[in-house]
Amino acid sequence: MIFRLLVSIIFVFITVNLAQIPTNVRIVATDKDFIRLSWSKPDRIPAVHGYTIKYRPIHSNQSWIVRQTDATQIVLNELRPITKYEIILQAYANSSYTDSSGPSTRIEAITDETGNFLFSGFISV
Repeated sequence: MIFRLLVSIIFVFITVNLAQIPTNVRIVATDKDFIRLSWSKPDRIPAVHGYTIKYRPIHSNQSWIVRQTDATQIVLNELRPITKYEIILQAYANSSYTDSSGPSTRIEAITDETGNFLFSGFISV
C-alpha cells in the first residue's frame, strides 16, 4: 500500500513539473548584438508568475547571465557578434523565484553582423 502511494506521488510530481516547460519557443530575430526570443505559456499551468532566461556563449567558462520577465518574449542584448549562445528558458509557477533546477527548454542561437536569422534548433533538458 505504501509503495503504491509513493509511486502515485512521484508520477504527479513529474507531471506537474513537465507542464512548466514553455512551448513554441522561437528565435524571432538576431543581429550582431541581440537575440529576440518568443514563446507560449505552458499549457497545463493555471498561473505562470514568470520566466527565467539564462544565457552565455556556448562552451565558455563565463557565468550565466540571468534575466526574468513575466512576458512571453524577451530581447537579449549587449551580445558579441558572430557568437553562438546557449539559452535556457524556464517557467515558474509561484511568486518567488527559485533556482532553475526543474525542467527547461534549451536552444542555441548565433549572432551575426548582418541581422540574418541563424538558428540551430531546440531541445528540452
